[in-house]
Amino acid sequence: MNKKKDNDNELFEKLFELNIKYAIEDSNINMKMIDNRIKFYQTLINHLEDNKPFFFQKKKLIEYNDKKEEYENKIYELYTQLGEEYEMIEKLSSKV
Repeated sequence: MNKKKDNDNELFEKLFELNIKYAIEDSNINMKMIDNRIKFYQTLINHLEDNKPFFFQKKKLIEYNDKKEEYENKIYELYTQLGEEYEMIEKLSSKV
């Protein structure tokens, strides 16, 4: 009876470790996807800056500033998500 319980506990521990391993792998994939999105928005900002309107084109300049701010906010949100993924990986790694 005790042997069965030990086998069950051992099996549970192996499944738990495997589950954590897969969660870490998924989190790493999410981090790569977030990094690609950050690069995408940075490219959009660079493109905007390359085509920045002149100071006397007020309407276009306002649109430029709004778009740039929108992209910078997206990048900030993505860096926040990246930090959360990193923290989750740290927590999961400590349990293995």
